[in-house]
Amino acid sequence: MPINRVVVGNHLVEIMSFYHVRRADITVLIGPDSLDVLHSVTTQSVSDLSDNVSIFASILNPNGRMTDRILIWNLVDQIALIHLEGCSESTRTLLSKSVSWKQDVKIIPLDSGFSSIWVYDLENIREDKKIIIDGQIHSTHTEDGVKIHLGPNNEINEFESNLIRSGITKIDDDGMQLFQIMNGQINGNIVRNYRPIPLEVSLSNDISFTKGCYTGQEIIARLDARGVLARTLVTFSSTNHLQSGNHKIIGGGRLVVYYSLFHDEKWMNLGLIHPDLAETGIEFSLDDIDCNIITKW
Repeated sequence: MPINRVVVGNHLVEIMSFYHVRRADITVLIGPDSLDVLHSVTTQSVSDLSDNVSIFASILNPNGRMTDRILIWNLVDQIALIHLEGCSESTRTLLSKSVSWKQDVKIIPLDSGFSSIWVYDLENIREDKKIIIDGQIHSTHTEDGVKIHLGPNNEINEFESNLIRSGITKIDDDGMQLFQIMNGQINGNIVRNYRPIPLEVSLSNDISFTKGCYTGQEIIARLDARGVLARTLVTFSSTNHLQSGNHKIIGGGRLVVYYSLFHDEKWMNLGLIHPDLAETGIEFSLDDIDCNIITKW
């Protein structure tokens, strides 16, 4: 999905790149059967994932709802996973239970000592997902133009210093949240609290519709076959702050609000709404709060 070049406070202008550091939620799988185990539990077909290539996948519960979203890196001698914030433990437990006695896989948490830097380079969007290795830092581009760097904390800290010297700005948590609202991107907090369905939150690219079974596949296949979703992800404005959770729409319908953040003299929000109300420019009200759809994802 394209990146919306939105001004985020004083942190981001349209021609500037910025970065965000994530200090935890990293796992490494070592062993010849690592990709087979990941193939059995994720929404992606990764048993033959090429060397030095990365791909996003979701982890679902039996109801087809997300418990994690992981970036899978094939580093040849090991498989690295970057989890959504706060979602790693459930995925590691699932992976451990999925390893049969015949399979050779070691699951190693790297929450301490390793971290990742996510660079949002708005001027140089690429679709090359090959992994580049420089010393102990591994780097890759995602399909939406984000460049991710993974490595030991000491190397990441030095890399961060180089980014700052080159003029790239570090964005704070509020700025990152506003960027996610404006670009229809969910995070670990949303997954932990709301368990969205990938198809509802514009993550169909996380899913292979031709691979074998995985937990939650029946629900995803049913939704895909029907071609109609009960809810879809939208960015919308409001005249006042909206509490996270369910809201009744005046005139009928419901809205699920993920986040509400003040920006540019109004409140910007990310949430789920029925597709009939999701078109750009549609207005609706929640009690005394007026809302306007900016875009659907």
